[in-house]
Amino acid sequence: MLVAIVKSPLVPAVLVVTLFYRLFDRGLGEGGVVALLGGLGWLATSLTFWLLRLRERRFPPGRRATRRETAPASSGKDAEGEAPPDRPFLSMVYLLSEPRFPNVDQVRSCVEAAFDIRIRDGKTEPAKAVWTVDATPDDEGDGAPDRIRQFIARTPHGVFGIFVSPNPYVDDPVNFARKVIRDKRLRTAVENHQAWISVDLMGDSPPLESPERRRKYEPIGKIMSAIAGPDCLAIYCPEYRRCNEFDFSLLDRLREKDPLALFSSPTFEPVIEIEEDDLRMKSAVEEAVSRWPEFSNAFLRREDEGDDRFIVKAQFSEADRSEFMWVKVTAIEPKTIAGILMNDPHELQTYHRGMAVEIPMDRLNDWMFPGEDGEPVGGFTLGVLSGEEDEPGDRFDETTDR
Repeated sequence: MLVAIVKSPLVPAVLVVTLFYRLFDRGLGEGGVVALLGGLGWLATSLTFWLLRLRERRFPPGRRATRRETAPASSGKDAEGEAPPDRPFLSMVYLLSEPRFPNVDQVRSCVEAAFDIRIRDGKTEPAKAVWTVDATPDDEGDGAPDRIRQFIARTPHGVFGIFVSPNPYVDDPVNFARKVIRDKRLRTAVENHQAWISVDLMGDSPPLESPERRRKYEPIGKIMSAIAGPDCLAIYCPEYRRCNEFDFSLLDRLREKDPLALFSSPTFEPVIEIEEDDLRMKSAVEEAVSRWPEFSNAFLRREDEGDDRFIVKAQFSEADRSEFMWVKVTAIEPKTIAGILMNDPHELQTYHRGMAVEIPMDRLNDWMFPGEDGEPVGGFTLGVLSGEEDEPGDRFDETTDR
């Protein structure tokens, strides 16, 4: 009964009207002003919940366990480019390794931390207070293990919905990821996720062409930073259909002015799997090997011995596993190439970024160096990969359940 009263807009509406009447009739003391501001916040939260319930009534309970929208796949443009014409709501999503079961106090604490709002000595400015309610529909009570928990948070930066689901974001994550995601790192993250949590802007959002629309992601990014944890595998933006592998290094970027920028490049170097008998790749590697003297001569003639723009790609192996990684060349011998590894492997354990390596010539896969006009020479295998490789921040293309 108490929960129903808190969620009803009628009670705070009566309180606000009464206090306004008294304000104009006799005036209000300091306590009355605080009560009026608190009542306004209560009313805003209750109205948001009431509108949410109206939206829920339009959809049968069986559909509320997931949210239908577009999902990740290969893309033509990154988050800096043009978004699809049918943009959904403003939201960010974490794909989780296991379900979360937060309560309203935990959600409120995260939102307060996101905006550095702390209650000191039991008091804070009403205008800066965070009002949070559990808006989960009554017919999705504790007896519904697959329900989506819904929290509404009113903050000085707007009203946000925090949605928490114990189900995967997409149907059959393994099959979906293998079909549409070529980056092995990100594919593994999507395959392994079991649940999700999102932060959505509630109410009207700015027009599609408005610069203000992108700025609305700033508070969303701050809340996402606050709710991150070791269970986060990937981060996804429904509006731009971009997905990146999660890493704690992203937290600073989420708190910056343009959190969407984190989707403009992959979190880690993509790991793309190519079939051993791929004819285009074989041809590209053969060209790189046959034209190796071009690289060798340019390297020996370079004006600056510290020029790190001379790079090669080579095969590195452990047991029955192999990965191809880029190396900054420091020396060339008749049968070997010495250099510094430029990226971390996905599965190999004995190699790491910054490691000094020596590569046998028979492991050479590709090479690049700056030409006289400044344009890169080489990169033969890149043309093969670019035709099919998912761009930074893979996109979700197929209809999936959320």
